[in-house]
Amino acid sequence: MQKHVLLLSLAASAVLADTFTLGQVNVLNTPIEESPFEQTMTAQTIAQQNSESVADALDNISGISLGMMGARNETTVSIRGFEARRVGVFIDGIPVYVPYDGNFDYDRFLTADIAQIDVAKGYSSVAYGANTMGGVVNIISKKPTKALEGEVKAGMVLDSDGDLSRRVASINIGTRQDHIYAQLGAVYSDQNHYRLSDDYAGSASQPAGKRLRSEAEDYKVSFKTGYIADDGSEIALGYSNQNGQKQQPPSTNPVYNTVRYWDWPYWDKESIFVTGQKNFSNSYLKAMAYYDKFENSLYNYNNANFQTFTGGSSFKSKYDDYSAGARMEYGVELDNNFLTASANYKKDVHDGYDISKTTGAETLTENYEDHTVSFGLEDVYTLSSQWQILGGISYDRRTADKIYDTNTAYLDMLALKTQSAFNPEAALVYSPDSTSKIRASVSHKTYLPSMKDRYSRRLGTSVPNAELENEIATHYELSYQKQLGSVSTRLNGYFTRVEDAIQSVTHAPTGLLQNQNVGTFDHRGVELEVQYKTDTLEAGGNYAYINVKNKTDESVKRTDVPKHQIFAYVQSDLGAGFSIYGDMKFRKGTYDQIQNGSYVISPTFTTFDLKAVYKATDTITAEAGVKNLTDKFVQYDLGFPVAGREFFANLIYKF
Repeated sequence: MQKHVLLLSLAASAVLADTFTLGQVNVLNTPIEESPFEQTMTAQTIAQQNSESVADALDNISGISLGMMGARNETTVSIRGFEARRVGVFIDGIPVYVPYDGNFDYDRFLTADIAQIDVAKGYSSVAYGANTMGGVVNIISKKPTKALEGEVKAGMVLDSDGDLSRRVASINIGTRQDHIYAQLGAVYSDQNHYRLSDDYAGSASQPAGKRLRSEAEDYKVSFKTGYIADDGSEIALGYSNQNGQKQQPPSTNPVYNTVRYWDWPYWDKESIFVTGQKNFSNSYLKAMAYYDKFENSLYNYNNANFQTFTGGSSFKSKYDDYSAGARMEYGVELDNNFLTASANYKKDVHDGYDISKTTGAETLTENYEDHTVSFGLEDVYTLSSQWQILGGISYDRRTADKIYDTNTAYLDMLALKTQSAFNPEAALVYSPDSTSKIRASVSHKTYLPSMKDRYSRRLGTSVPNAELENEIATHYELSYQKQLGSVSTRLNGYFTRVEDAIQSVTHAPTGLLQNQNVGTFDHRGVELEVQYKTDTLEAGGNYAYINVKNKTDESVKRTDVPKHQIFAYVQSDLGAGFSIYGDMKFRKGTYDQIQNGSYVISPTFTTFDLKAVYKATDTITAEAGVKNLTDKFVQYDLGFPVAGREFFANLIYKF
């Protein structure tokens, strides 16, 4: 098959699909839903499962576990036992994880403007660049396909007492005119509280009923415009501006976590990018440039009135961070080989400020700067219609450019360093017939320590360590996919060895803590996925088993990773425009670390969601349902319970 035929087919699929394909990064140059390497969750599935945030959506994919940093009111995920800072997070191919510490609050990102979410576990394309050791999450936006199209959605959430707790609304409007398209979107969520399960009896810091300090507000606007040539070549410009604020609920039990009087006055993110692809007869050239800014502020009050800053430990602070970078990718078909070469550049800047508690004046206290370059080469060699061999290698190099810190303690330890790594990977794909795929792969991935890993003093409790070495993970995986009529299945088995893992240990000269490369971890697990789909009935789900073992020190556990997790769902078409949907989640065997440093296993829980859908016309849909049907008391992070039973209703208009 000649490359120009493939390019034309991809261009046609891009026109017909509502996915912004320029933002995708694939291991194989095929539609990602057919790939044995990536998994994708479409907008239709996200809406079906009523996932308002990216965190909600990802929690339903096998091998991905939702987690919470309750003391920061931040929702995270782990992929096969790798916590969020080891996972590369991208929006339309743009790296958006926070430069300073790699954290990413998945709950701040709403799903109304998302076309699909692509996930790679272990083996991933080297074209993403550095720091994808634990996997990749790529959030892809929508792209219009008609002269005029759009969706307007309004919804509300009631707590178990029937009080209005949250309002949500979104609008997406797009147009495709000949070669030109444009997409405009806005999404809004306003939560004034949520109510805890009636199984919660109350404590001194948190009475039963409505959760204290649980207000949050998020809104985002985005715009994208592009031009598609006759040969499928495309160029696009995009912009998004996201603003949020959130309160910090108190810990319900000081044994689990200290009660903090925190507030987040703003949590804002702004991005702009230009990207394009030029197609040739047997090759293509793809390029992207981006600027991604993140600003947030944290207030620590002196008591529960959340009004004064008289205590010695109280403070006001803010972060002004940004990343700027570019990616270039060239792919060419040469006989039975498809070669891809890529280059990435990323500049990360972190500015930390103290804000005067009396005058509001800002003082720069931290300024760290890094830049990272990555070069990758991949090859897909097609032996026959049944066999493919894949190989790839990347070279990643991160250089510390600047260290400025007004805290003079241990400044002699803060030398500018450069770190680098080679990351090879290989895979074999066998298709015994048109309905089956078997894949075996091995990949070597590296985590370059973040600025916080190297420089943070953790409010005086830790010693920095600019000499930290890279963490190294070697992933081995065997997977099998099979389509049997209306049933599709996937079975994955994997083993990962992590070496030089960064752990916080006692720094002998000072008696304080310090990050050091002292850990070796083994991750092993199995994932089973099943789906059955006909015109009137759809059912499926997944089961994931994950076992993470610390080979260096068995007393140190990996937290927020359930040993067993199940997600199952069913949707039935009842006729006359009515359908009913229900799902369940089961989670067991999660370690949590409590205030005194010891570990406990979080309680096992099972939750159920149910909703009814009425499609009144081709353009109007109404739905109503209940989340956490049995009002189960759920804690992802002990001391920080999530909402109990909630009722919701949505009205959707598509045109």
